[in-house]
Amino acid sequence: MNICTFTGYITDDPILERVNGVSFLDLRIVVYNYRRTKSTGEKSRTPVYLDCEAWHTGAETIAKLGKKGTKITVNCSAKNAAGDDDFVIFRINEFDFACLDQD
Repeated sequence: MNICTFTGYITDDPILERVNGVSFLDLRIVVYNYRRTKSTGEKSRTPVYLDCEAWHTGAETIAKLGKKGTKITVNCSAKNAAGDDDFVIFRINEFDFACLDQD
């Protein structure tokens, strides 16, 4: 099954849109890969940017509670963008915010 789980940070404030009367959110998150070199033991961090979309009440909730820099875990399915087989979009099926009660 095509299910992916990522934990990362929202890159920009979410902007809720309406598509044919349905709530829609185009969201980009950044996740980090950490790697330690064998020779020096030096640790490096590489950002990976993921384009995601959310629909209906999920989109509304993310737009209401999320903002730039908010940590989020998403459970999503990968699909090709319409008309572009080289571009992948992750459709958010479930999500969870980390530490919403902290500043």
